[in-house]
Amino acid sequence: MIEVPASAITGSLRVGLQVVSNYKRPVLEVYHQVCNRFGPEQEFDIPNGSNGALTKHKTRFQDIFIQFTLINIGGVRAENVNITIEGNLKRNSPRETIGGLINQTVAQFAPGQSQLLFKFDNNDLLEYAEGGGLPLGLKNQTFTLNIYYDAPPGIINWLLSLPNKLRGKKRFHTSYIFSPNTVSGDLPPPEYVA
Repeated sequence: MIEVPASAITGSLRVGLQVVSNYKRPVLEVYHQVCNRFGPEQEFDIPNGSNGALTKHKTRFQDIFIQFTLINIGGVRAENVNITIEGNLKRNSPRETIGGLINQTVAQFAPGQSQLLFKFDNNDLLEYAEGGGLPLGLKNQTFTLNIYYDAPPGIINWLLSLPNKLRGKKRFHTSYIFSPNTVSGDLPPPEYVA
């Protein structure tokens, strides 16, 4: 049996409601979510003194990260979706390259569909001295996701997109700017993964 977190159900319902009620065109949005997860309980044997006796120690490892998700909150399929990223905020070495859907063309993105783009670990948002050591604070850089896309083919959509096509552009454009200051502060309640 798969356990689905309540936040995912609530988010899906909210997206579904917006798709049904608001837009008669594709509308792509990027959402970020701070996650505070504790993994499954693990047991370790730890030496207890010099006599060789072992004691059992149980712990859960904490994983703090920010996940970025692309969602079509519109009521129509988006087509020929291009996502680019620009800015100075990067993940720490050796994971600087984001990959995934970035700088790729997605043929179609259905109404209500969501797709994880990438994630930043907690330490990716922190500035470190050249030689390493303790963090100096949050990074000051930002990044911008630019999303370009078209509506499905049709006479009306073709007429409305004609001026953009003549300039070699897509009909719709969305920008999303992220800064580490956006997520500074308290952590959300922990999620426990079985």
